[in-house]
Amino acid sequence: MYEEGPGGIELWILRGGVHVLWSSYSHMLFLNRNRRILQQGVDFKQIDLEWDWDNFLILQALVGSMACYVFPFLQDLPLWNMKGVVAAMIQHVGVSEPLYYWMHRKFHEHHFLFTHYHSLHHSSPVPGPFTAGNATLLEHLVLTVVIGIPVLGTSIMGYGSASLVYGYVLTFDFLRCLGHCNVEVVPHETFERFPLLRYLIFTPIFFMESLMVF
Repeated sequence: MYEEGPGGIELWILRGGVHVLWSSYSHMLFLNRNRRILQQGVDFKQIDLEWDWDNFLILQALVGSMACYVFPFLQDLPLWNMKGVVAAMIQHVGVSEPLYYWMHRKFHEHHFLFTHYHSLHHSSPVPGPFTAGNATLLEHLVLTVVIGIPVLGTSIMGYGSASLVYGYVLTFDFLRCLGHCNVEVVPHETFERFPLLRYLIFTPIFFMESLMVF
């Protein structure tokens, strides 16, 4: 959302920047060599495979522009609304997160959905931040709905703000990059001490285990 309104281009650039910076970090061996999960590097075949990783940014920008056209008030959101943060969190925890989990599980459980769609996402030998964006159109559309529910829902309730749009979308991208970066950013000992964190933070280990779990 907010793509057509003030700052829409900036949000689009920032989203790309989040993925690029995470990709740079994941390849800084002088910082994370001992915390890499898979030690091999990314080859040219994978680079070609993930070349169009940013297609989802274009798709969601178009969807956001259409939303601003259908709901003109999205172009005049206030800078900040504290009630919106609470409303968005409730919708994220109550709707978006369960929907994302359910759809992701279906993409793994159903042979047709996995072989014709989700297998592309898992075809990268070495996961990286760009792997997060390497998916089919159907999956990107599902993710667009997942992201859009808290943002649009909160705005329709009258609690939307520009800060919420930027904050929620960029945080969503940040955590997805974290979960695909192939670096153990959060030490596994932390999850042993606080097991509930496994349900709150998507990690690279969880991403690699997902193929074995489903």
